[in-house]
Amino acid sequence: MDRHKSGVLSKRYEIGRLLGQGTFAKVYYGRSLVNNQSVAIKVIDKEKVMRVNLVEQIKREISVLG
Repeated sequence: MDRHKSGVLSKRYEIGRLLGQGTFAKVYYGRSLVNNQSVAIKVIDKEKVMRVNLVEQIKREISVLG
């Protein structure tokens, strides 16, 4: 996942430094290219989530954000 260290995501967000990491994800500082707003970008390791069967937990987490 280190390929997300810097760059642009979906032509909308600039990805910056790593803020923190856990067992299944890393959180990066991000900046909106549209309005310059700071955001947190969580990058989930899909293979680890699938291996430990946490798909439903991840879906719940995503639905809370929406």
